[in-house]
Amino acid sequence: MSIRSELVIFFLLISVIPLSAVVYASYEHSKEAIRDSVMANLLGATENTGNAIDNWMDARKDDIRVISQSRIVVYAEKEHLQEYLNTFEYEYQGVYKEFFMLDLDGNIIFSTLNSTGNRDKELYFIEAYKGKLYVSDVSFSEITGSSEITITSPIKKNDTITGIMAARVSIENLYRIIENIDIGKSGEIFIVNKDGDIIFNENRSIILPGNINNNFAVKEVTYEKNGINEYTSYKGEKVLGSYYWLPLYRWGLIVEQNIDEAYAGVVILERLMLGISSFAIIGVVFLVVIISRKLTEPIRSLEDGAQGLVKGNFKPIPVSSSNEIGRLTEMFNTTATELLCIRKKLEAKIEIVDKDLKEKNKELITANEELKKLDELKSDFISLVSHELKTPLLLIRLSAEYLESEDNVDPALRKELLQKIIRNVDRQTRLINDILDISKIEAGKMELRLEHVDISEIASMAFENINQFALKKNITVSLDIPEKLSPVLADREKLIIALNNFFENALKFTPGGGSILLSAKDCVDSVEVRMKDTGIGIEKEKLGKIFEKFYQVDGTSRRRAGGFGLGLAISSGIIRAHGSEIHVESEPGKGSAFSFRLKKAGKI
Repeated sequence: MSIRSELVIFFLLISVIPLSAVVYASYEHSKEAIRDSVMANLLGATENTGNAIDNWMDARKDDIRVISQSRIVVYAEKEHLQEYLNTFEYEYQGVYKEFFMLDLDGNIIFSTLNSTGNRDKELYFIEAYKGKLYVSDVSFSEITGSSEITITSPIKKNDTITGIMAARVSIENLYRIIENIDIGKSGEIFIVNKDGDIIFNENRSIILPGNINNNFAVKEVTYEKNGINEYTSYKGEKVLGSYYWLPLYRWGLIVEQNIDEAYAGVVILERLMLGISSFAIIGVVFLVVIISRKLTEPIRSLEDGAQGLVKGNFKPIPVSSSNEIGRLTEMFNTTATELLCIRKKLEAKIEIVDKDLKEKNKELITANEELKKLDELKSDFISLVSHELKTPLLLIRLSAEYLESEDNVDPALRKELLQKIIRNVDRQTRLINDILDISKIEAGKMELRLEHVDISEIASMAFENINQFALKKNITVSLDIPEKLSPVLADREKLIIALNNFFENALKFTPGGGSILLSAKDCVDSVEVRMKDTGIGIEKEKLGKIFEKFYQVDGTSRRRAGGFGLGLAISSGIIRAHGSEIHVESEPGKGSAFSFRLKKAGKI
């Protein structure tokens, strides 16, 4: 680390750290004040809403108490009862969904909705039968089609319970109460029962059942606690939530707001404090950099001079003072000048040695590449000799030894063995000729004896050579040569070799039932020869390699197709020697087509 960097760090430590501490302390204090204010407001709003719900529910209980004590209800004056209760429904539109009366056996004896049935098992009947005014849990009524509570009160005549008055009260009116709570865009208000089921939410989406008792606020409020805290909501979001227990109805009121929205003031404070502290720190850094630069400039000049000396472009450093740094600069200039002279002498000697080494290295690289190529050729050749030469020789030897050891050999077997010997001798001869031909092609020593050649004639000769083998493999070989095809100027024997190689290659890679077609046609100044087969085809990436020596399309070390892999290489060399190129069209599974053009006789 440079002296300048150390000075900058030192000054920053003694200035920025205290400044940051003051800013941080102010931020924390302000943040806590904002958080406390947000919590107090949300908790107060929740408690006020809870009180409003209490008041609304008290009013509903008072209504039922008044109704149950009215003369019309006590004396069951049914001719006036419907009108009397309809008055309440009209006055509190949407609040009361149904009024009904029960006898002491739980039978409905009157209903504004003409409901019937027995309710003696319902808790609201049992509790009212005991003489209590009772408020039930929220449930969904199939009769009224809404979520509601049932409030019941005993009907007494001369202090004797003569029946039960009941009212189904819609809790939809709670929406009007919670509309005054400011909980922002992300806020949510809902009410749960003692079991943690959501019985009401401000989105008018009643979830019955919908148990969320694993929610922090729900756990707290169902333990009959009031409070506010930060926690993860039942939706999986981080929220600030306040909760308030309504003991008379066994409800828990919960108000939640997304933590980011709730503490938006804290975010604004963070940005403000960040801007102030950033501006102050930038100012301090600017002053520190200027001071440190003034102090370290002479030392930096020495450093630049040393780097220049290392790179070989040293220039004497101006001496700007007479203090310790000035004297050090003078000594440095003297030493650097002497070192520069020594360096130039060494570089001259190194340059000479380096030039010699580069030349030797190039020679070694070239020799190494040639050795690698020779080694690869040797390996390929040895492998081929072991398979293509040694195996036929073994067959010849075995056949000859059998004929020598047996005196009375069946004439048919003798003939078969002799034919096998002749075939393998011919095979060896062809392989040797192929090796000699490819050697001549690579050495550029292939000689052509050009003459007028009839393509139809040599095509027929090649056809006769291959057809008997094709018949054994159930392959159809055919010719499509026009009768008046123009003669070409070519080496007859070499052209026959090329066509034979094309035929043999097609025969190797065409399965039984396939076909091979040799065709020719006149062009403007040449004759095009084309061989098409229905063989296995050649993959696109292998097309560029098929004319290399020792290469076979099957690409395996066993070389299932047999041969040296020289046929196409020899054919390519012969066609190139005639001044033409072989064009290949192939697709795996659809066969291959080889074509080339030879100049017409008299057009050369």
